[in-house]
Amino acid sequence: MKTFFYPLFILLFTSCLSDVENYRYNSQSDINIFLVKEGQLLIHDSDVDLNSLELESTPWVKSTEIDLYDWSSHTFYLNTEKEKAKYSGRHFVVVSGDERLFIGVFFPMYMSSFPQMPSISPEDAIFYPKNVIHFGQLGHQFTGNLEGQKEFKKVLISSDLLREGIKVELTRVKKKNQTTINYSFQVTNIDRENIYVLDPDKMGASRFHYVTNGTWLSVNNTYYFPNQVNNTAFDKVQDSWYCKLKPGEKMTRNVELSNFPSLPSGKVKCSFSFPGSNMKSGDWKKSGGRIWIGDYYVEKELEIE
Repeated sequence: MKTFFYPLFILLFTSCLSDVENYRYNSQSDINIFLVKEGQLLIHDSDVDLNSLELESTPWVKSTEIDLYDWSSHTFYLNTEKEKAKYSGRHFVVVSGDERLFIGVFFPMYMSSFPQMPSISPEDAIFYPKNVIHFGQLGHQFTGNLEGQKEFKKVLISSDLLREGIKVELTRVKKKNQTTINYSFQVTNIDRENIYVLDPDKMGASRFHYVTNGTWLSVNNTYYFPNQVNNTAFDKVQDSWYCKLKPGEKMTRNVELSNFPSLPSGKVKCSFSFPGSNMKSGDWKKSGGRIWIGDYYVEKELEIE
């Protein structure tokens, strides 16, 4: 019996080793998010040696829990829900295999300052559902340096998690009168699957302006905002308020915004923040695609007509 089971044990053991080696090889491009063990960092610490940090032994988010990453909004879409509130003030590290890609922080909205690194809002279900992880604040400077950003994108590609998302352009700003503008923008699906975006024509301008302040202007150091943005509050986005964009398809919309105290003329720097769905719960998956979640900031110099 011993002579029978011994080779069988060796066979099973070497088979398990082979599986572990294969896992290690295949997991080199897998992405996991680990919490930094407490007591090493303060919330505002930003100049950090990643490799010197002690991380929790188990990932907060495992690679198997990630469905995709939308580059246009810097957002992980998950297949499970994750609690965030209890980690307020703590740091996390995004890891690929044995390589630590970048650090971030759970930065609460009550703080008066801004995080100096990618941040996650720990206020569960206020802005984003629990099955979405959105990196806010410094999304446009995402990993702090260009090389780090390239490395992160390369890992996303090799993991087949990268989705390009959308592109937003502010195309025109026209004065209706001295206190009201009409602004036009275009949203293009640059992804490989259908994307559902909020449509101001379907939801109405007042509801659209509940999730975005629209366009604001600046000339030199003088800024022009509406005294009050007319908006209509709502708790849940209706399915009928979305526009479905197929890959390569565009949505062009013109929206009116009033209550400016005065408006400049000529060349003006125009800023616009296109809002993603403010769904607080529920499934981001839609028929043949997904709901776009996040925030897309646009800045462009235009001639005000």
